[in-house]
Amino acid sequence: MPDTLPVVLTYHSQNIGSHTAADNDHVALREDLEALHQAGIRIVPLSRVVDWLDGPSADEGAMVCLSFDDGCDFDFRDLEWPGVGVQRSMLGILQDFRSRHGASAQPGLHATTFVIASPEARSVIDRGSLFGRDWIRDDWWSAAIASGLISVGNHGWDHNHPDLPEETGPRGGFKTISNRALCESQVVRAARYIEATAGEWPELFAYPFGESSEYIRDVFFPEFTSLHGCRAAFGTEPGPVTRSSNRWNLPRYVCGRDWSSPEELISLIRA
Repeated sequence: MPDTLPVVLTYHSQNIGSHTAADNDHVALREDLEALHQAGIRIVPLSRVVDWLDGPSADEGAMVCLSFDDGCDFDFRDLEWPGVGVQRSMLGILQDFRSRHGASAQPGLHATTFVIASPEARSVIDRGSLFGRDWIRDDWWSAAIASGLISVGNHGWDHNHPDLPEETGPRGGFKTISNRALCESQVVRAARYIEATAGEWPELFAYPFGESSEYIRDVFFPEFTSLHGCRAAFGTEPGPVTRSSNRWNLPRYVCGRDWSSPEELISLIRA
């Protein structure tokens, strides 16, 4: 892969199984940051990938962007995971890296957390998948933005999550979000809530489970830009971003699925 192609990495802060990078995304992020820095690979905000797609860019050399999916409180708060112990938040890990190395070491250090908008859906998901500890709140979104290290992206109104009732159709991903009404409900309604809560309209979208329908990719996003206000959408197809990548389904590598150690990550980026 040419070293000028950007790479987007995806972590899930609720992926906590032990104290090793292979099954704890907090450990993985901490170790990956050090490995990327030692390898001379620059970390830049996710929006820079879209800038790069839009035209000539001053960026040269390997670029890596960081993203977190689902917007769990572990992105922002140090919390204790049952049986594993207190986990340093993803924001805290970024802050710790900056404290160790200084702001000049990785001046573009930044991540985007893709959050679920609906408070009701988050409450159901918390009870069904996160021990019912109220670990997927929105009271930290504006503070995350104020930190300068995290921005808030759109992960849909309710994630179309399988924990939710099927009153409006099949649950489990965005392959069924296949008409304008459903797209507006998931994307635009979510963006309005995120802006009202976090103070900024989210310009980037990430598909829940990395899945998307042909309609949302090829019709809704490209044809209704003035309505949804997004610059790009991201899936989880593994690979670097290229000039020919679909702006409305940009690839991302997923921690644990595509790499499980810092060595594997560097090899993946340089393959």
